[in-house]
Amino acid sequence: MIRELCSFTIGEEFAQMRSIPVAMGAGREGATLFVHSQNPNIDPWSEAFNYARDTLKMTLISDSGKVLWRRDLGWGLVPGIWYSPVLSFDLDGDGVDEIWYVGNTRPNLPLTTYYRVLERIDPRSGEVTGQWPWPPYPRNESMSHTYRYTLAAGYSHGEPVLITAQGTYHDMHLQGYQAGMNKRWEILIPGDAPGARASHVFPILDMNDDGVDEIFWGERILSVDDGHELFCCDRDRFNAHSDIVVPFIDPADGRKYIYTCREGGGAPRVVAYDFNGNIIWSAVEAGHMHKGWVANIGENRRRIAMAMSLALDAKGGDIHKSTPILYYYDAVSGKPVDFTMPFPGCHLMPIDFTGDGYHEFFGTGGDALGKCYDRFGKCLATLHGEDKAQVVRSGKILDRPGQQLMLAYGKEGVVRIWGDDAATGEDDPLCKRYHRFMQHMMASGYNHINSVQSCGM
Repeated sequence: MIRELCSFTIGEEFAQMRSIPVAMGAGREGATLFVHSQNPNIDPWSEAFNYARDTLKMTLISDSGKVLWRRDLGWGLVPGIWYSPVLSFDLDGDGVDEIWYVGNTRPNLPLTTYYRVLERIDPRSGEVTGQWPWPPYPRNESMSHTYRYTLAAGYSHGEPVLITAQGTYHDMHLQGYQAGMNKRWEILIPGDAPGARASHVFPILDMNDDGVDEIFWGERILSVDDGHELFCCDRDRFNAHSDIVVPFIDPADGRKYIYTCREGGGAPRVVAYDFNGNIIWSAVEAGHMHKGWVANIGENRRRIAMAMSLALDAKGGDIHKSTPILYYYDAVSGKPVDFTMPFPGCHLMPIDFTGDGYHEFFGTGGDALGKCYDRFGKCLATLHGEDKAQVVRSGKILDRPGQQLMLAYGKEGVVRIWGDDAATGEDDPLCKRYHRFMQHMMASGYNHINSVQSCGM
C-alpha cells in the first residue's frame, strides 16, 4: 500500500521547494536540506521573469525531524533554480556532505555577474566555510543565456570531483575541482562549435564501467576526470538544445541507451542512441519537445518512451498553456505504440513504488493530478487534497525497496515522502548507485522534475 513514510515540517508556507540529502558524518544521524521560498521559481527567460516578493531560504532537518538550522540567502539571490543551484557533495572525503551553492556578495545587485561566488556550508554548524569567485560567464548575452548556472559532481577512480558550469544554449563553460578546491580542469564549448548544447537535466554515471563517471552535458558526453569529450551524439547535424536526456537499460538484454527529446535545431526531434553515440532510431520532424519519459509498462517490462511537443503557435510564457501533441514509442525499437492509460502521458510521471520492475504513475496535471495509478489505469492512492502538492524528488530517496516520491505541500508548510510499505525486490548495483547519487543533484537544474532522471536506469 502506498502511504506516507515520513514528513518534515518547514515552519512556513512556501511556493517553491527543492531538496537534497546530506550526510552528516560517521555516527551522526543523516539530514535533508530544503531550499524554499514563498515566491514561485523565477526563470531567467525574459518572457517568464518576474520580480521576487520573497527571498530564498535553506532549512536543514534531521532524519528524525529536528530542525538543525535555517539560513536566509537574502535579496542578492533571485529565487530561481538557474540563478542559485544547490548541491550536497563530500569533496574533501571526510564523510560529511558539504553544501555548495551560488551566492552573491552584493545583495543590492541581484543580477550581477561580477560579484557572484561559490559558497560552501558545513552542514554541522550551518556556517559558510569557504567562498570562491564564480566564473563571470557568459558575458553580453540575453538573460536566458546569462543566468544558467549548474552545480554537479562525480567520481574518478574514487576521487571526488566538483563541477561548476555556466551557460546552456550558446557558449558553455565548465570547470572541475578536486579536494582543496584545486582546479582540475576547465573547458569552453563555444556557441559556434559543432554539436549539441546543454540540457536542463544532466545524468551522471559511469557509462563505460572504467571507474570514471561521465556527465551527460546534453547529447555531449564529458569525462568527470578531465573534462574531455567521449563523444557527441549527432555532432554534425545537431547544434541545439535537448530538454530531455534519459539513459536507460533494456530489461530484455541489459543493453544501455540514451533517449533524448529536443527543443529545436531541425529534424529529428526525438532520438535514441546506444552508449557509443550511434543513432538507433529517430522520429518527429518538428516541434518543441518539452517533456519526455521512459517507463517499464509494456509486456515483460518493455520500455515505452513518451515525448510531448508544445504547440508552435503560442507566444511567450503562454506556450506552456498550449495544447500539447503526444507521441509514444517502443523505447528500444522506435516503433509507435498505443498508450492505453486514461490520461495523457504529459500529466503522468513514472515511478516504481512496488519494486517489481514495473512503473506505476503519479499524476502531475489534468484529471490525474495528485493520484497514483498502476500501469493499467487503476487508482491506487490519492496523495493530496485541497493543498496541491509539488513534486520535489523521486527515486531512491530512502534506503528501502522500491522507489519513493517526495511531495511539498506549500500551504501546510510540510514535505512528505510517500512509498509502498510492502515494496520488495533488489536493485541492480549500477542502477541503485545511479539513483542514490543523483538525489544529490536534485536542487540543480531540472533533474527533480517529473522523474525524468529516476525513470531511466
